[in-house]
Formats: sequence, structure tokens, C-alpha cells
Amino acid sequence: MLKRVLLPIAILVIAILAFIALNQSKSDNRVVKKPEKVWRVNTVAVTYQDLSPEITIYGRVETPRQASLNAALVADVIEVNILEGSEVKAGQVLVKLDDTDARLLINQRQAELAEIKASIESEMLRFQNDKDLLGNEKELLQISDNAVNRAKKLEQDRLASQSFLDEAYAAKQRQLLTLKRLEHDIAQHPSRLAGLNAKRSRAQALLKQSQVDLQRTIIKAPFTGRIAKLDVSIGDRVRTGERLLSVYDLENLEVRAQIPGRYLTQINTNLKQGDQQTATAYIDNNLLQFSLARLSGEMSPDSGGIDGLFRCTSDGNTLVLGKFVELTLKLTQQSSVIAIPFNALYGLNKVYRLTDGYLQSVNVERVGEYHTEQGISLLVRSEELKETDQIVSTQLPNAITGLRVETVND
Repeated sequence: MLKRVLLPIAILVIAILAFIALNQSKSDNRVVKKPEKVWRVNTVAVTYQDLSPEITIYGRVETPRQASLNAALVADVIEVNILEGSEVKAGQVLVKLDDTDARLLINQRQAELAEIKASIESEMLRFQNDKDLLGNEKELLQISDNAVNRAKKLEQDRLASQSFLDEAYAAKQRQLLTLKRLEHDIAQHPSRLAGLNAKRSRAQALLKQSQVDLQRTIIKAPFTGRIAKLDVSIGDRVRTGERLLSVYDLENLEVRAQIPGRYLTQINTNLKQGDQQTATAYIDNNLLQFSLARLSGEMSPDSGGIDGLFRCTSDGNTLVLGKFVELTLKLTQQSSVIAIPFNALYGLNKVYRLTDGYLQSVNVERVGEYHTEQGISLLVRSEELKETDQIVSTQLPNAITGLRVETVND
């Protein structure tokens, strides 16, 4: 009985002693704090300045004066004095066409005109002759009338027969008919002469046209420019209206470039006030100056701006029609703007300010770009930034307000 009671007590005591021994032999766990990661960045100081923003726009060279020279008649090409890309002077002979057919047509028109002039002279002689005959015919009519009167008197005195009177009356009627026909011819003279004069005018116009066609067998440059395309060579036979070549004016080359919509209000205001909008571009390692001549008259529905047409104010011989051009457009001077590197901008309108070792996002307004010898800077404006602030100029993939950073200088 005693043994059954002591055994559970002994087991309990042994378990308690084992628990105490294990509890005293466990290791001492200490909490180790992991240090916060710090990102090293570059910063730029906020400095307010009065600067003229610049924007980069892209366009192509075009011209409002590009002529397509076509054939005015069917002829063979007998001479070509230029090649594609050649520079030509106004009035320079470019292409010659065979003028044989044109000269033959001129001879034909001259013969037709001479024939009509002869008809006019004949008509004038006829008219003068008719006027001269008119008096004689009237006298003959008077004689016939007297003969009728005598025949009537003789017939009443029974000295002549009725047939004699009828013959006298018939002679009078024939003379009267002749007189009326002559008067009709004289009255028709103005209309006949007008018809002949109209034929003469038409013949003169056709002769002039053939002479013009003869002149058009020699194709000359309408202005000083450059040959854009040559479509014929010696031996080709061209038809009326077929294109021979195209030439564009070197003095009227323009660059068409789209100006973003957010700058249009400012640019329109400057143009109305007469302020010149200038731009520059490097073409074949040459710095060319441009001036905004005008804005396009329409806006494409799928565009974010309107086209500006820039006229080159320096030597534009390096410009080629259709050439791609990168323009730097200078805008009106802006006050209290900040120049920052492009790397400092996050998204479209956000930068990060360094505040007590942590990032703080600040919204800014983009004003434009600014070109210096060191490169291109971005001009922004913000009421939240002060002169003493530091802006992070290093692009961080995980940038967020509250991120721990330190400057490289620190």
C-alpha cells in the first residue's frame, strides 16, 4: 500500500527537478536591431534665376515654292543640261525639246492668217466696187422707168402693142431686182467683214499659241533653286502635260515643326506683339539660325499642338528639301525658375527634396529646357521649394517619401 503511494510522488519530484535543470541550462537570446539601409545620392541646390526657356522640337524642310515643269507639246527630248540635285539660276536652260513640229505648225498658222487677210482685202474692194455701181444701177432703173412710161403712152395712143409695154415693164423689174441685190450686198458688208475679222483674230491667236509652244520647247528655270527630281533623259518622247522635272527655290526653304500645345498661348501672344521667336539647329556641324515666320492654318485632330513654319535667317545652302531637323526654340524669359538636371525629375511633374536625411516629394511645373555649355537642364517652378533646399539629382528606382538617403558629399 505504501509502495503504491510513494511511486507517483517520486516520479513527480524527478520531473520537477529535471524541468528546473533544463530551464537553468537554456541559452540567453538577445534581440539584435538591424540597421536601416541608407541610399547615397547626389543633390543640387535650389537657385532661383531669370532665364529664357528652350524647347526641342522636330520638323522637316519644305518650301512653298516648288515648281513642276511639264511638257507643253508632244516632242522628243534632244538636250538635258542638268542632273538631279544641281543648283540652277533663274532663266538657265534646263531641257530642250525638238521644235520641228512646232515650226511647221507656225508656218501653217501664218498661211491661214495670210489667206484671211487676203479675203478681208477682197471684201473691201468688193464693197467699194458695189458702192460705185450703186449710182449706175439707180440711173439704169430710172431709164427703165422712163421706158415703161413711154411704152404706156404709146400703147394708149395705139402706136405700140401690149407686148412692147410688157417688155419694158419686165426690163424695169429686172433692173429693180439687180439694184435690190446690190443694195443687199452693200448692207451685208459689215457682217461679212466682222466674220472675216473674227477669223483673223482666231488665226492670230492660233499663231500666237504656236509661237508660245515653240518657246516652250526650251525649258528654263523659273527661279534660282535646286533640281529636286529629273524625270526625262535625251531621246525620250514626252506627251503634253507629262512632267519633265521639278525644282524648288533655295531662298524660300522652311522647316515645319510641331509646337506643343502648352506653349501656343505664349507664342501667339509674342507673335501678335511683334516679338521675334528664334530657334537654332545644328545641320552638318553648322549652327543655323531660324525665325518663326508663322503658324499653320490648321491643326491635325490627332496632334498635341500646331505646326510652326521657321525661316532660316543664316546661310541655308546646307538645307535640303525633306531633311529632318532638330530645332531648339527659345521662349520668352521667365522669372523665378529653377534649373535642375533631367535625372532629378520623376514622372512628369515631381522632384524629391532632401529633408533631415529623408526624401520628400514636391510637385513642380515644367517651364522648358535650358542649354548651357555643360549640357541641357530642365527649368521648373514651384512655390514649395526655397533657396536653401537640396533636390535629389540621382534616379532611385524605389524613390518614395520617407526613404532614408544621404548625399555623396556627406
